[in-house]
Amino acid sequence: MVRRAAKSGRTTGTHHRAPATGQGAGPRPANQRSLWVVGGLLLAILSVAVFLNGLAADDGDEAERNRRALEQDVAASSAPTSEEEAENIRVALAGLTEEIEGEFGVTAGATMRAGGGIVHVGEIQDAPALSSIKVPVSVAAVQKALRDGRPVEELTGDIDQAITVSDNDAALRLWETLGTDDEAAAALGGVLSQGGDPTDTTADWSRDDYEGFGDIGWTLDHQTIFANRMACVLGSEQPLDAMGRLAEEHSTGLAQLEGSRVKGGWGDTADGSFILREFGLVGPVDAQVPVAVAVIPEDGQEETARAAVAEMARRIAPLVDESSATGGAAECQAG
Repeated sequence: MVRRAAKSGRTTGTHHRAPATGQGAGPRPANQRSLWVVGGLLLAILSVAVFLNGLAADDGDEAERNRRALEQDVAASSAPTSEEEAENIRVALAGLTEEIEGEFGVTAGATMRAGGGIVHVGEIQDAPALSSIKVPVSVAAVQKALRDGRPVEELTGDIDQAITVSDNDAALRLWETLGTDDEAAAALGGVLSQGGDPTDTTADWSRDDYEGFGDIGWTLDHQTIFANRMACVLGSEQPLDAMGRLAEEHSTGLAQLEGSRVKGGWGDTADGSFILREFGLVGPVDAQVPVAVAVIPEDGQEETARAAVAEMARRIAPLVDESSATGGAAECQAG
């Protein structure tokens, strides 16, 4: 529309001329002089608009380029340093994931740290964060309280509720302490980046299908990368403690494993499929391994998904011990 309007302005400014009289051009009528002025003003305004539009587009392009460059850097830095050890874990993880898919009628995905980096198996990778995002939101709320000089103890109740029983109202209160949606998203992105996770947390909050900050996409790889260094992020102590005290109904998956600090999320994907996902640290203190898993049941039933993740967790347990001993232990351990 801007280009079409600019073209119209240039046409108005170049074709309305007064006819010549005698040896030279006579004075232009007042109405024609007005058209020249109006046309000139329109051209100037539209030229500025086009220029500013271009600047905004350039800024957007640069931001996208920077984001992609960051993701490439993170991917490179999270590549295993010991290919043999990582491959052993990857093969075993792929085998048990395929078994779970066949036995429970689910599509699955899993990422875990191994051989000094991360390995991923299965079809599921990118999906809405759902309630798993309540963990970094809680960390962001603690950091904001510290910056504002408010007692972090004021947040303890909401953090416990948001994580241990996955209370949505408590999580929303934590989100609202961060400011507007855009400010909260920026704070959330800041927390993730402190853990080495390049996830883009920006969103179109006005879209019709927006249902909350749980709609933000969070890959299994990025969850594992964040879990790897989460314990070193300022403000993570309370959320990590709550992740180790999940309510019984939420403790059937990765929370079964020794020393677990985990959080799940469940609900619908963009195409309406039900998904259950969990991430965090599993294993004994000083030997915890970052893990993220997800399943989508063919029958769409939550019960099927929970049964599949429960069995997946049990079969992952031996791999946790093996991976921890061969470069898979988290760089930052939760006490």
